[in-house]
Amino acid sequence: MSYLLENNETLSFGLKRITLELIDKSVFNLAKGNGSFNEDIHDTRKNFKKIRTVQRLIRSNIGEESFQIENSFYRDAGRTLSDLRDSTVLILTFDKLLKKSELEMSNFDFSVFKNFLIEKHKTIRIAKSKKSAVINSLSTDLLLARSRVFDWPLSGDDFKLIKKNLQKIYEQGRHYMYAVFSEAIKENVHEWRKRVKDLWYAMRILSNLWPEIMSPLVVLLGKLSDALGDANDLFLLKERIISNQSKFKDDQHTRELINFIDRRIIDLLREARSIGRKVYSEDSKYFVGRMQNYFEIWRSEYNPLKYSSV
Repeated sequence: MSYLLENNETLSFGLKRITLELIDKSVFNLAKGNGSFNEDIHDTRKNFKKIRTVQRLIRSNIGEESFQIENSFYRDAGRTLSDLRDSTVLILTFDKLLKKSELEMSNFDFSVFKNFLIEKHKTIRIAKSKKSAVINSLSTDLLLARSRVFDWPLSGDDFKLIKKNLQKIYEQGRHYMYAVFSEAIKENVHEWRKRVKDLWYAMRILSNLWPEIMSPLVVLLGKLSDALGDANDLFLLKERIISNQSKFKDDQHTRELINFIDRRIIDLLREARSIGRKVYSEDSKYFVGRMQNYFEIWRSEYNPLKYSSV
């Protein structure tokens, strides 16, 4: 099916079904050998993040102990693959940055640093080959995690199953948005991006409630996530440049590049601020109340009307 709730299933069943499908896709990604290992790793890490959002939505229902066990598992599983993904992102981010700054940087030679990033990526990719013990172990652990989904104490079709936790997700996003407005440091940007992704994935799950209203919100959250993600990647690239200054011809090369990165980060965060103020313009209780109304209306549309021909 897909990463959204269907009207022919209860809310509890739908959330379990979504989680199981994501686990199955992840196991398949790790097992197949079609030469797209980077993409498979990227998709698998996204699946883990989506699963963690589902778990945050039902945190109150499955209990804190169970939540911590599952959340830690998918967080750590994602981290085992993060070095490969990060090395890929660094290359893509660097290429995108140079393209963006083509006029300003046309007289600079960054080939040594670029080759350094490529060689680093190759080394990590070989270490994380499909036949590695890490990948095999993770696939086994995912199958065990799949069996635990059936034990989640989750049942029924009441929006209250997710209401409290959805409100918390919205509140956390709002909190870190203002933290970034106050101090746009890497840690605050990273935290806001994580909370934006939670709300984005949650809205994707609920997007069938009222597509005409929900779809634009999903698109807006996707743009916000992309802007914060690009800023976060630039923070990572900046750190890598500073820690490897010997890979550049001279200090002017690194200084000009870092200055351009800083200006680009400011532009991205300005874009994020504009979108974020729209997304988080409501008080959390009103936002969640609106989602509950959409859900109840959506459900009622499938109840037969009382009709008499007399």
